[in-house]
Amino acid sequence: MGEIENPYIDTIYRQVVTEHFQSNEWREILINPEGASTTLLDESTLPRSGGHCFKDIPNRFIFWRVLYDKLELVEYSLDMNLTENQVRIHFCDSPVLESGISVHETLESVVLLVPTACSCHRLTFPRPNRLENVNDNVLLDSSIFSNFNVPSIDDPATFYSYNAKLSNPYSAASCLDQKHDAIFIIALQNNVMLYIRMEYISGLPTSKEICQESAVPRMLSNITKVFSTHTENPVINSLVVHPFQQDIYVYSLDNTCELKVWSIDKSIYIYIMDMKKIYAASTENGPKPHIIHKSFDDQLLLTIYLSLSESSTFVVLEPCTDHGMFKLQQKFNVRSPINSRLVDMSLYGNEIWCIWRTGKDTACVKSVNIRNGGWKDCSLDITVVEQSIQYSSNPKQNYLDKIFSSSTYFTNDDLKNAIAVYDTSDDCEFITDYRTKISNVIDTKVAQEMDKYNSADIESQMQLIEQCSVSFYKSCLDYRRKRLAPLGLIWLGSPSFLVVVVTNSSFCFLRPSDKIENNIFSFKNPENETKLNNLLNVLMSEPKSNFNLFLDINMSPKNFLELIRSCYMFNSSDSIISLFLNGCNVLDTVRVLIKMLHADSKIDEDMEDTLYSRCFRSKLGISVVSHSFHQIMVTRFDLCCRLFTFMELNSKNYGQTREYIVDASNLAYSYWIQALFSHDMKLYEKMISSNVLLAREPFMDYIDSLLNYTWPLIDASTLVKFLLQEGQFTFIQQIAQLLGFNKWEETLIISYLLNNDPDKALKILISDLKKNLDNFLKAITLFEKFSYYDHAVKLGNHALKICKYTENKNMTSMFHSNNFLNNLKLKAYRSAYNNILCLEDQDRKLNCLHTFVLTLLENNEKEELMSFNFYGLQSSVEDIVLKKARSLSNVDAYPFYMFLCSIHDKYAKYKKLSMTFYELYLRTDTCVAQEQYLRLSLLYLEILNPNDAWFVTVSLPFFSKTDDVHNGIIQIEHLKKLCWLARARQEIEESTINIDVQSVISILLTKHKYKDVMRLSKMWNLSLCQPLRELVKTCLSLIDSEECDKAWIWLADNGVSGEGIDSKKIAWHFLEKLVNRYEQEGKTLIHYHVADELLRHKSFLPNWIVKTFKERNVGELLQLYLSYGELIHCSDLILELIEKEISSDDTESTFDKTIPVDIIECVIVNLKHNNLQAGDEILNKYKIFCDKIVVQENKMKYF
Repeated sequence: MGEIENPYIDTIYRQVVTEHFQSNEWREILINPEGASTTLLDESTLPRSGGHCFKDIPNRFIFWRVLYDKLELVEYSLDMNLTENQVRIHFCDSPVLESGISVHETLESVVLLVPTACSCHRLTFPRPNRLENVNDNVLLDSSIFSNFNVPSIDDPATFYSYNAKLSNPYSAASCLDQKHDAIFIIALQNNVMLYIRMEYISGLPTSKEICQESAVPRMLSNITKVFSTHTENPVINSLVVHPFQQDIYVYSLDNTCELKVWSIDKSIYIYIMDMKKIYAASTENGPKPHIIHKSFDDQLLLTIYLSLSESSTFVVLEPCTDHGMFKLQQKFNVRSPINSRLVDMSLYGNEIWCIWRTGKDTACVKSVNIRNGGWKDCSLDITVVEQSIQYSSNPKQNYLDKIFSSSTYFTNDDLKNAIAVYDTSDDCEFITDYRTKISNVIDTKVAQEMDKYNSADIESQMQLIEQCSVSFYKSCLDYRRKRLAPLGLIWLGSPSFLVVVVTNSSFCFLRPSDKIENNIFSFKNPENETKLNNLLNVLMSEPKSNFNLFLDINMSPKNFLELIRSCYMFNSSDSIISLFLNGCNVLDTVRVLIKMLHADSKIDEDMEDTLYSRCFRSKLGISVVSHSFHQIMVTRFDLCCRLFTFMELNSKNYGQTREYIVDASNLAYSYWIQALFSHDMKLYEKMISSNVLLAREPFMDYIDSLLNYTWPLIDASTLVKFLLQEGQFTFIQQIAQLLGFNKWEETLIISYLLNNDPDKALKILISDLKKNLDNFLKAITLFEKFSYYDHAVKLGNHALKICKYTENKNMTSMFHSNNFLNNLKLKAYRSAYNNILCLEDQDRKLNCLHTFVLTLLENNEKEELMSFNFYGLQSSVEDIVLKKARSLSNVDAYPFYMFLCSIHDKYAKYKKLSMTFYELYLRTDTCVAQEQYLRLSLLYLEILNPNDAWFVTVSLPFFSKTDDVHNGIIQIEHLKKLCWLARARQEIEESTINIDVQSVISILLTKHKYKDVMRLSKMWNLSLCQPLRELVKTCLSLIDSEECDKAWIWLADNGVSGEGIDSKKIAWHFLEKLVNRYEQEGKTLIHYHVADELLRHKSFLPNWIVKTFKERNVGELLQLYLSYGELIHCSDLILELIEKEISSDDTESTFDKTIPVDIIECVIVNLKHNNLQAGDEILNKYKIFCDKIVVQENKMKYF
């Protein structure tokens, strides 16, 4: 295998156990091989496993687990979430030969070769894509197993069955040859190897047996000498098969430590090496078989494990040719560091990784560098049960807290199995509340054992409770240990350089340790003896971690340090410690260690390079990152605690180390915060998911970037901002208490406010005497944002006291403005008003006054607002209210107008009061309100001196213009006219407020409201004749009883009544009354129109009309008669007037000053024309009249 440069090859690896991602739900596939079934293997044996990491797709791998005739296939990725990634294949009664399983990648597919005790299978899956060009926000992909099903595995081209019932196959090897044909080698117990080839496309099988007795050509004389020394019938322990040039070579390692190389084409072995003679001549074989594994990339390497009784050996060989002859060239060999059972080994790059089973469910993992032969331990997760030394009033609760201290330490299966030991009921599968169930199980166990103790002995009872709790906790640990017992290793290589550990029923990881961990894990190595390692040797003399005692986030700094002293106390009388303190100056070494423990809080400059990195972004990848980070933080926290107590001890003995104690305590605070933060895995994983820019490669660089990103000692801004988003307010406040908060004070203040603790936030702000005034403004804004207005006022008052000394007028105004607004929200109106008065900036004062007035009005605090005298600000208040009222709808504006009226009335501003009511009239929506407001406007205008009883009308642009709105001076007369119009509008159903006076009159006429119409027409200088004409028509219509009955209604509407009198007579009398009331003195205009209307309807003129005409303008009456052809009426009237004139001795003419000669002559002509007798009579009388006139005129001339 080509070398993979591992930058951590000299670094100790550490186990990381994540959540239990492997599900209990499998896609089951049952296969019945056609060959004869066998029971060669014991069904109760431990599972075996293997795995494969994809070459071109980083961090994606598959692994398998074999238990008798079941094969479990699982695929995972650290970068993508895979779906349908678990398949379990059951080869019915045909044990899987685990050693022969191999995975091969071709250009199009992934090939899995699986041999069983009676069949060989070639399983083909689609090759996964790199997914480089798809949406980087999509972190979901299908597993290669997602479409795997029974038809695909039952295809005859994919399997071959053989009958090996009598030969009992027990081991196998497989590979793909140069043509991608599947090659299987099956080791049989009769010392025979079965060779099976399955062609690539057709699956056509070919098989043959290869055995020890195969003929050997004489030309191979160089190895014939070796044959004679062999033990008869050796048993093959392990096999490897691989193409070599144009042939297929099989490498078999038997129980005599002989390594044979077989040629498939020749069906003989062509090379043999006595491994025992070379590497362990005087040592017997161990109880376990020898193992041979291959690794191949650019070159084939064979890794051999010789299981020996004293010192087992690892050997790495490289197959090659020397002058055309095959040979195995040694690359490396090393003695095994332990002689326990080897579970698995693999050569990756320049390292051999090994798993040894050291106990029932315990193991150790080591690796060796094949360049220098140095073994390196891996730090595995080991938890031992420790009973509490101190007395506890509730030991059961203590152990329950241990069990549930981490949501990922024990799985549900661990707890179920432990519960099943004590509770044999069948309901374990349906547990939802594990804590309660476990508590009940312990209580039941205690009750069963209580009979052995004295019920009055409380101490014995407490011991029993603790023993039962410890027993259950130990059972949980046992099942966890069993679940995590390692079976196999998978090297993920670049870029993560992680190792996957496949376990009994789960999987975990090995990661490189960071620089601090690596020093801690290797300080006992004699080759690494340095001053730093000597210091670590003293500090870590008792490697027990006590982090579980520091889970209380609410711990005060004082209690925190006291707990550190009690948990990590150094005994000054210890000889090792005394010798170390006395032997050297530790301060330089401590300074180096403190520098190493400090993180770099600066963000990496190349962060943008990983903008769309998908590495470690799957759920599994994030979990590995978070658990690794937590491990490192706990380790560093533990070291800082030890360093703190050690430096305190050194200070007591030597003094002058106070600065180191402070540094150590600050580091302890910082790493405690980090450890607590990452202890909540869900919270920490959310932080990782929301900061994808931090993702980078390799894996440990990612961990370093996370540490730098969240490092709280210098500036915890980044960390606390995330904690604030997640509602971790107590955590934020604890960080502030421990490390200070100057750079993120605003976040701290917000956390107190969100936690409903504004008093502490205010205390922090006021206690800082050097705070900038701008910071106070920001803090006040925060208080306002969270509705803590009283605290904002207190802080504002504090800032104003400071402003007195700085004489900063601008800031003073700003704080007064803020206080004003907050007092207003608190309804402390008097204080708010005082804030307004304190403002020197006139514009700011008016703005605040505007807010003050409108806020009180909107809060319906009219009486409160009226209580202020607004000295010097009355006009401003009036303008504010008026402008606000004009900006609102009629309904919304009403309260503002009413307040405006109240304030005008309070200060006796009657003209403004009248104007306000007039504006209300213009804006009102009803006719009733119109009249009401007009009357009020009129009332207050009449109070004024007549010379002042006027105002200039307002013109509101959003109202339509009507005849009743005067764009000029409004006086009392105008208001009266409008009042009558408003009242008249009320008489009209469905009337609108904007209907003009002509329309009102027209509608009223239809309703026979003649009295109102005449009044309106008179007031508005409109024609009085038309309404009377309508009344004439109505009177003329009273010709039947039905109309007469209706007349009583409209007569009553006009205020006319008369019992026992004919309604027709009353109507005509009403007409006479109106004509006489509204006719001007000495005029006949109205009489004329009434007479004209009567004559138009061929009706006789009432005597009162004729009489008036005779008295005032008889000529007009004659003209009216003549125009309607009433010659008889004309002649009668003329004769009457002439007779009266002739018989009269008065000098005054009956015809007034002007005698209508033309009209009289016209009548005479018409009478003569119509041959009427009255014509001659009138003509004679007219001549006499004329003569009289002439005589009279002569007399007048004579005199």
